[in-house]
Amino acid sequence: MRSKIMFAFVISFLLVACSEYTKPNESDISVFNDFLAEDIISSPLNTINIASVYQPQNKLFDAVLAIQRNHWSKAIKELTPYAEKKDPDALFWLAQISYGSNPTENIKAGKMMLESAQLGSPYAALMLDPDNIICQRYFSRYCDKKWVGKAKGIFAIQAEKGDVRAIYYTERFKEKHDDYIKAIIYAANNKYYYPIVDYSKDILIDNNSTKKMKELAIELLNYAAVNNFIPAYDLLLKYDESLDNNEYNLLLKQSIKLGSNVAWNRRATSSVTDKSLSNIDKYIIAKATYDFNRDKFALSFIKKLDVSIISHANEEAKKMVKSIPKVIYIDGTHPTVY
Repeated sequence: MRSKIMFAFVISFLLVACSEYTKPNESDISVFNDFLAEDIISSPLNTINIASVYQPQNKLFDAVLAIQRNHWSKAIKELTPYAEKKDPDALFWLAQISYGSNPTENIKAGKMMLESAQLGSPYAALMLDPDNIICQRYFSRYCDKKWVGKAKGIFAIQAEKGDVRAIYYTERFKEKHDDYIKAIIYAANNKYYYPIVDYSKDILIDNNSTKKMKELAIELLNYAAVNNFIPAYDLLLKYDESLDNNEYNLLLKQSIKLGSNVAWNRRATSSVTDKSLSNIDKYIIAKATYDFNRDKFALSFIKKLDVSIISHANEEAKKMVKSIPKVIYIDGTHPTVY
């Protein structure tokens, strides 16, 4: 995947990459503890219920799911007809997966991002913030602070209509720490878990975070994970040092069932050296992972299979992929996964 993935969360981000008012501090602990104590946490067995921008009946659902799973050719095919009809969301997503490959595509992507912003996408408008490294690198001719003001105005209108993301960002734009924390809790109560996950990540990547703050971050990630939010699982797999082997394996297993790219890739990678697995088993895992999210690392280690076996193995791989629920958790400020 192109190097732009390194910038995946610059957008989430733009809204300010750890400004002073978003900086976690120990006074937040009691506020979040009250929230965690009062909230009724759902069972991991419950139906996945997150505030996804796109539901299966939405015209862009298949395209955005394809982006989430790294099937970009499929996404381009799905998005292009809507982009040609000037759908702002389609233009935004098509621009997201177009820049970074070559200068010609960068020009096309910039024009689409600009058009999306002009047509009312607050996320496209934020992409054109001069402080955004992506804009500086790929869309420099369109970078202008006016787009931040445009995004704020659009979010304010959407917030009045009850859009949970718009309400969160409208509150965040007030640039006051207490409002920011309240907005995170409001979002979580309305099944939008990215803010609570982003807050936790800010703690965990800060080498100066205290033990108490790191413990809070893990608690908040567990809250989001119990509510089946995959990015929370991904960060727990990376940062929760308290997990023993059994707990880690259980977390990984649940992440795989939910459809975490990180978990699928970890399983595929570990299968390469797993002596308890036959070559066929390794192939099925590797092929399923490739079919699921286009990661082909494990496939490169598979010994050649007999032709008579491949067809059945491919069917088993398809079953594994088909068992994963189709839930979109990426959004305009988190266009790729952690």
